[in-house]
Amino acid sequence: MVMLRCKYCGAPFERKALETDTPYITCSSCGTSQQRVDSKAYLDQMMGQIQSWISKALPGGFSLAQSENVDSVARYNIFNNNIRPKIEAEYSEYRFAVTSLLASPLITLPFTTDNSIVASHSSSKAFEFNARAKSVSPLAVDESSKNLIVSAEQMASGYAMLINNTKLLHEDKPGRYVLMANNFNESAAAFRKIKGYGPAADRFQALAGICTGCDKLLNGDSMGSLSYFEKGRSQLEKVKNDIGADLTLGVMYQAVEMEITQAKILTSIAGFLTKGVSADPMQILNSIRKIITFNYQKTGKWGFLLGNKDRFDEIFKYLSEILEAKGGGTLPIIAGPGEYLIPFWDVALRYSFQTGSLMAKKSVEVSEDILIPADFVIDLQCLNDPRSGLTDIFSIRPESSILAGLKGTETSISGGEGIQRLVSSVARNSPVSRKVAVPLSTEKEARKLVSEYLAVRTSQDNKLKLSNPAVKSLIYIPCDIRNGRVEVPNGFGKLVPDRVRRMDISQMVII
Repeated sequence: MVMLRCKYCGAPFERKALETDTPYITCSSCGTSQQRVDSKAYLDQMMGQIQSWISKALPGGFSLAQSENVDSVARYNIFNNNIRPKIEAEYSEYRFAVTSLLASPLITLPFTTDNSIVASHSSSKAFEFNARAKSVSPLAVDESSKNLIVSAEQMASGYAMLINNTKLLHEDKPGRYVLMANNFNESAAAFRKIKGYGPAADRFQALAGICTGCDKLLNGDSMGSLSYFEKGRSQLEKVKNDIGADLTLGVMYQAVEMEITQAKILTSIAGFLTKGVSADPMQILNSIRKIITFNYQKTGKWGFLLGNKDRFDEIFKYLSEILEAKGGGTLPIIAGPGEYLIPFWDVALRYSFQTGSLMAKKSVEVSEDILIPADFVIDLQCLNDPRSGLTDIFSIRPESSILAGLKGTETSISGGEGIQRLVSSVARNSPVSRKVAVPLSTEKEARKLVSEYLAVRTSQDNKLKLSNPAVKSLIYIPCDIRNGRVEVPNGFGKLVPDRVRRMDISQMVII
């Protein structure tokens, strides 16, 4: 117990740090540097607090230093009457806090932060409890008392390391994954000594490996990172299976599932970087950073979808397809010239409407295509007004006379025929040297946007009957760029989405 400790987090310094004669020491748990004399002063302060606690806990006249010379029965009574109630009360508090922490995912993707996890205690308080529990261990003479001391001190130590990791999640600073890996390894070693917490230790071991993989990935070693991600994911899958019926650790289930998703995403990233489809892997890594760090809506009706990290797995699949196409593969591309290929969702919509009057009254069925710019999720105006995020086919009506409506000869009340002609030319072709924008939305998000758009339209026209929209595919439309703005083909006619007019090529992810 008597070793220098970090004055910022309370963690004991590694032996190799203590064996040097440098006046400065860097903590391998929180990453802060400090003067050796400050660490010594912090240790002295902690020892003073522990001695004060011991003095108040033990009966008058009893010295812990002489405890080995005291009869074991007397030590047993002193521990159970004076020490156990205090240790058990605080241990119970820490155990509850650990359970709460285990219910949250404990890693985050590179370039991102997670401020949602806030521990109930400071790491220095947890380390102090660990030291107190160790200090009274000579009084634990029976198995029950010894098990309590071991569980309490290991729980406090492992918990303190996890607290430091929650702080590292709040800040995207260089080297944080090395620190997180150290803390997870220490936590795994501590929790493995506590009965019933084996799966938690396995989880921390898996996360330590994933963090090591993240550090390698960020330092350009995508090949080396891949095995860490794959192994970590496999270990987490086993943990998920092990805790299915565990009354103590079942609380981890959803958090572990989310960590498995992140491991899948990291595996995908490392995988296509390893394929070498790009001459500049760091450019691809920067594209990934941009995709992850967009300010997606996290609250309101879109918060559930856009705040879910699962969506990145699908988006990175599209990125991988683009990279493969640039390396000699193909993409579904609309025919026509254009320096940039901009992704759109092609959605099929069937609707019916009433036309004619009296004896000429009848129902007409129509099939249309709606196009959605695949980056609409970064445009708040699209999320608030779905009409601005797609080709609003009901905003214009075909030219027909009032008489046609009375006779029942109308064939459509929408203006999307030009869009249908446009998408009919889609074919798989190589992008060759053209630049490709990466989609930032998922199929589920595109379906939601269309559903909200149709809800608005049907509320305005009760004669309009709509079927459920079907997302056909993601397609790429050749466009030109003028002064940083996207110009779509003439086939859009008057149906150019407002989102397209707001597009800024400098804000898009371009491969």
